[in-house]
Amino acid sequence: MPSYFQSCSDRVREFFITDDMSLASQDIPFLERYYTRHYPTLRKLKLGEIKDVYLKAGMRDHRFNCNIKSYLGLLDEMSWGFKGTGPHTLALNLLYTFTVDEEFAEDYAFEFRKDFLECIDRKKSYVIEKHLILDWIKEKRKGISYVQ
Repeated sequence: MPSYFQSCSDRVREFFITDDMSLASQDIPFLERYYTRHYPTLRKLKLGEIKDVYLKAGMRDHRFNCNIKSYLGLLDEMSWGFKGTGPHTLALNLLYTFTVDEEFAEDYAFEFRKDFLECIDRKKSYVIEKHLILDWIKEKRKGISYVQ
């Protein structure tokens, strides 16, 4: 068997060492399979699937550092721990995944980012429990402000 078939993990490791982002853009299905196999908690949630949200620090490719898929917004990279596009993209898509309501997600993404994502350390991994997210959504739909 040719040597390039021996280990796909060698290919990923080499890819991340060289930071060849053009390969990442062209080989998304391979990377999704790799991350799902090596980090099962980071399997992307389907729309309407209600589960705890996992945020894994230290991942070089921010498209695969959480279990939320990018359905909305211009970027697929998600992050936390600061005010910026990455945390906003995560908040927007997390809310959309849980509610399947694009208008709600767009209306409340900044608030969710402020309440949950800006205040945590970007260098640490986290789990946001589904009941906290559902309670926050329920309170927003009632018009009550959320205090964490």
